[in-house]
Amino acid sequence: MAGDLLDAVEASFAVHEQADGTYEGPNVPLESYGRLFGGQLLAQALGVAAATTEGKVPKSLHLLFLAEGRPGTPVCWSVDELHSGRSFASRALTACQGDRMLVAGLASMHATEPGLEYQEPPPDVQQPEELKPIAPTGAMPLEMRVDGDAALDSDAVGAPCLSVWMRVPSDHLPGSPLVQQQLLAYCSDATMMAAAMRPHPGVGFGSPAIVASAVTSHTISFHRPVALDDWMLFVQHSPVASGGRAYIRGDWFQAGGLLVASCAQEAMIRVAGVER
Repeated sequence: MAGDLLDAVEASFAVHEQADGTYEGPNVPLESYGRLFGGQLLAQALGVAAATTEGKVPKSLHLLFLAEGRPGTPVCWSVDELHSGRSFASRALTACQGDRMLVAGLASMHATEPGLEYQEPPPDVQQPEELKPIAPTGAMPLEMRVDGDAALDSDAVGAPCLSVWMRVPSDHLPGSPLVQQQLLAYCSDATMMAAAMRPHPGVGFGSPAIVASAVTSHTISFHRPVALDDWMLFVQHSPVASGGRAYIRGDWFQAGGLLVASCAQEAMIRVAGVER
């Protein structure tokens, strides 16, 4: 059930300090996925950074994905204080399963303050009410609708762009501001690679043409508070793929057009017939 998955996803965000000063949180049980979903690690990293910082909210996060995680093994998070000032703080984060390091990264925190306001307008896309619902599937716990009703798992050729509406189901209570940020981070890892696959004939999620694929790095910057209890638009564009890697950018807009967060992702995509 979609509601059960969303509950499990949000439960994984709650990291708890251990006696040795490390942090642990439960894994999302994704039996069909076969490995830890990278979005879980992004969300937990934000939770660890917030747990070790007082009076500040996550501003940005950058993670390097080093090794595939195992769903049945707890993830142990270590955190190092790099800087703690009046306005900003920074933390270095690593996550391991035993001796196997899964991710390493940096989190930046910021005390909320007023300042200059500007943004570029959102793109002109179909509104969610005009699009077909997509049932939550795989690791995704949210309602989704795709501009142009494009299929996320299609291997048909298209422009390297994807605009996806997402929201928490109406019967689910919205989480805290931090949980909303964590949920956005979790979901930001679900569709970006699909944008990079679209220009290539016969290449898509589940396609036999793909020999291996994995996210190698992911960056998130939060500009404003997040509210996924209403529709949010995730606009994604992959400007380049080369050397077995693809680069994808994305912006998150509220339904009214306010830009609240931005992402960038690098992914490894290896296809059959290309010599290494």
